[in-house]
Amino acid sequence: MKKKLFAVLATILAGLASCTDQDVLETQEMSQSSEPSFAVLSESEVTEQELYDMTVGDMKKGVDADIFDGVDNAYKEVNKSQVNEQGTTTRALAPLLYKVVRIEYKTLDQNMEPVNASALIVYPLLRKMDKVMLINHGTQIGFAMIPTKYTSVEAIMAATGALCILPDYIGLGSTSNHPDLYLNHEVHGRTSVDALLALLDYAKAKNLALDKSYKSYIVGYSQGGSVSLASLRRVQELDMATQKRINLDKVYCGDGPYDLRRTFETYMEDYEKGKKMGLGAVIPLVINSMFNSYPSEVTDMKYEDFFTKWALSTGVPQAIKNNKEGIIDMMLKFNGKSLADILNLDYIAEHPDHLAKLLDLMDRQNLCHGWQPQYKLKLLHGNPDGVVPFSNFEEAVEGLSNEYVETKVISNKSILLTEPLLQHINGMTVMIEEVLSGNF
Repeated sequence: MKKKLFAVLATILAGLASCTDQDVLETQEMSQSSEPSFAVLSESEVTEQELYDMTVGDMKKGVDADIFDGVDNAYKEVNKSQVNEQGTTTRALAPLLYKVVRIEYKTLDQNMEPVNASALIVYPLLRKMDKVMLINHGTQIGFAMIPTKYTSVEAIMAATGALCILPDYIGLGSTSNHPDLYLNHEVHGRTSVDALLALLDYAKAKNLALDKSYKSYIVGYSQGGSVSLASLRRVQELDMATQKRINLDKVYCGDGPYDLRRTFETYMEDYEKGKKMGLGAVIPLVINSMFNSYPSEVTDMKYEDFFTKWALSTGVPQAIKNNKEGIIDMMLKFNGKSLADILNLDYIAEHPDHLAKLLDLMDRQNLCHGWQPQYKLKLLHGNPDGVVPFSNFEEAVEGLSNEYVETKVISNKSILLTEPLLQHINGMTVMIEEVLSGNF
């Protein structure tokens, strides 16, 4: 079983290897375009050695030594394979055929203040591109797995002939000193669309082989699903000339927490039914993002009061507040815990007005009401999903359905998919499979 896991991981890792033979980063300033607010400020090419260090080398700090050795050896073995031996069914990105580049670009934070955000660009070198893809990543409880630190599996979509960009959200990457905003849909939707516009500037400045009749797509799962829906809403707020430049064709949103309030309330309902949490770290992440998004409205509350003594003893809520996350530690410490292990229900019972205020703030980030899609949108969701409740899908369908909206329910009835986190991951594989199939 371990060997099979190593092989799968290695295929993904090797497939995302950089195309360059350089041993150092090349950084150059990009000229400003006619839209300076979206212009790429700088670029740095990701070398093959650096990519290895990020994706495999850093794993040594947080995983079992035997697991690390297995992944390390499998990575090196697959990397020795020739392109013709890998075949086309692996969907691996062949080294020397694709370029991976980090960029920084201008966007705005929750206070409408400019920040230099970061993103990863991935594109094929030896074929013309007819698609532009904005790929929004899922929840990353830490800095090691964000796009500019680890090229995630979604970047394989470049294999379909796409020019891809994967933005880091505000609070991650080059903005890691900024308070983490997690599920602030308004900010992340704007940030991601700004990244898409920066990508178009980059393609023009670098004279990339992008077909003049290209179409754009937005794809995301989990947190990325909600960010993708927020990105669609943001695109529709732009002037028509900019929308025409983007030339958006379709948006894919998988298992997203589109309604934060309903998500939080479902966690509480599940607790009453005796259910465990699929990803307990979501609780401090959501609460922290509300404190960071609306600081002037929570001055009568203290972040730490919302957590149990046990949760605080793990250091997880404090680490999230300080934006010093560590993904493996947090996943393990909160794995299999109930809501009552993490959330201080006694404090909430004594201060129901504080919970009510938090829920009202969450409601401001609701993506399911007050607008209608004007571009093709496909909503996918696993039923059940032990991490992002299915009620999000129901709410989105009820509030957004029109002639542009297509829906798909992913059945998680198998006995193998009773574990909450596995239910959530299964939905991601189904969505990626659908997008990679090219059935746009």
